[in-house]
Amino acid sequence: DVWMMSHDAHKKEGNYTFGASVLSSCDVENPLWKMVFRDSTYDSEASYMKVYHAKVYFGDVPVFYSPYLGFTTNSERSSGLLFPSFGYKEEEGFLYEQPIYWAINPSMDLELNPQIRTERSLGLYSTFRFADTAHSYGEIRGGYFKDNDTYATTYNITEQEHYGLEFNYGSSKILGKFLPDTFQEGLYINSTYLNDIEYLNLQSTKLTHFGVLPLQESRLNYFLSNNDYYMGVNGKYFIDTRLADNNSTLQVLPAIQLHKYLGALVWDNLTYSVDANFHNFDRQEGATLKQKEIRIPLEFTTSFFDDYLSLSLAEEFYYSDFSFGNDVYEHSQYEYYSSLHKAKLFSDLTKKYENFIHVIQPALEYKKPAIENHSPVDFELLTTAQQKLFSVGLPEEQMGFSLGQYFYGNAMNLIFYQRLTQDYYKERELGLRFSDISNEMQYNIGGWSFYNSTRYSHEFEAVRESLSRIGWAKYGYNVMFMETFRQTLTETKNTVSSKDLNLIFGMPLGEKFKLHGAMTYSLLTEKSSQWIFGMNYRRDCWSMALSMRRDIIPRPVDSTLPSTSNSFFLQFTFTPFGTLGNGQAF
Repeated sequence: DVWMMSHDAHKKEGNYTFGASVLSSCDVENPLWKMVFRDSTYDSEASYMKVYHAKVYFGDVPVFYSPYLGFTTNSERSSGLLFPSFGYKEEEGFLYEQPIYWAINPSMDLELNPQIRTERSLGLYSTFRFADTAHSYGEIRGGYFKDNDTYATTYNITEQEHYGLEFNYGSSKILGKFLPDTFQEGLYINSTYLNDIEYLNLQSTKLTHFGVLPLQESRLNYFLSNNDYYMGVNGKYFIDTRLADNNSTLQVLPAIQLHKYLGALVWDNLTYSVDANFHNFDRQEGATLKQKEIRIPLEFTTSFFDDYLSLSLAEEFYYSDFSFGNDVYEHSQYEYYSSLHKAKLFSDLTKKYENFIHVIQPALEYKKPAIENHSPVDFELLTTAQQKLFSVGLPEEQMGFSLGQYFYGNAMNLIFYQRLTQDYYKERELGLRFSDISNEMQYNIGGWSFYNSTRYSHEFEAVRESLSRIGWAKYGYNVMFMETFRQTLTETKNTVSSKDLNLIFGMPLGEKFKLHGAMTYSLLTEKSSQWIFGMNYRRDCWSMALSMRRDIIPRPVDSTLPSTSNSFFLQFTFTPFGTLGNGQAF
């Protein structure tokens, strides 16, 4: 609800003209925020208002000025200027970005984001969003920014131009009208082309992708399935911004998967499935590979003692054909096939007690390699370049034990679970026969959650990695404390690679305030690598978000730009008009 007060108003054929006025969505008496403008016009037929020389006040303090603002008074989108974002960065000076919005039609829009960084240069990003059908959505973003010579020299920037193009698209129906109702399908595209990682760092808001990382990944996935079959086409394209060019970067273009879901063969307890794949690993420089493979597991399952104990006997057949390219090899074709014997004793028991339900799932599995054949030579006789592209081989003869157990409340709420696994290799030396033992468990009670996952090495009598987490969430409060530990174990030295503490919390202070924060602290370096602390305040007519944070930012190779960024974020939202403010580093 919005009100406006003016002492000078005129109406002519549905068009209103106002003199100096005050507008707000807060209480009329002492509004917490208000917009004061010199004059304005309102088109009642188009439900659109234009104001000139507008000042936004927070209390009695001016926080924003614009010579012109235009906005619709209904729920439809409309073209115009969006609230700008601004900030300051020590190495880049004053930052200002002015979004320009064009509501093309109900199913598409375009946003232009010109920006200026006073000590660096100018740039422009644009985003086109569209919904081409009722079952799909897409967005395209492109941008260009060029550093000035002074900035490039100061921070050793070799690539002064930063540009890229992003395309995200998702659809749940592509061939839908041509397919029976029993089929499901989906298309997913998340693609990024860029010449430099700074193309992503210079965006004030980012599209959904796989992270601001030196190795950028693009994906295309399509699947089609029904109750019996699955078909998937996948592609991955990588851009390594650390290299001078992308010629030697290995791409997966494409990968095709065909799968026959589990089905009965002759008897109901004799089952099979089929999994066939084609992979094309391609690049301009270096060895390439085309791989065709098929895997067929055949399994017989029966039970004893009134279904208290089950037995599974399985044979897994595997065949793969490899074709190498982009060079001359003594053996450009390679074939491999194998089979694996499996036997498994397992049980799935459930018992209901007065206050809880207990489910226990013990299993004992035996694997023995059977047939294995390489042609025309063994894998070890291929060149190093060929071997780096794939691996083959059967697992060692082994015995595996696993135990899963679950406790549920009478309302089927999970109280406790545990998953334990241990493998034994009888052909290894005496001290190496037991693999790492893995144990994962979680206990939930009264809003509290206690979790631990640990891998212990019998060989080195030490913990290889662990993750412990304690969390509590109730009445709008939440807190989580987590410890992660990982080390490399060798015969001569154990090297700890990570030992971090993580804290995440959120707490309301009354009905309107909420504090939140997160921190990662390394016990190895005794430093905090990333953190954020902030608060939110919300009223009916306005809200405010305030935070400070530190992030790790990937930078171009050889540049002297700081790899950490300390940011201050301040944002005001004036209901229902929009948001003022942005987060910027300093």
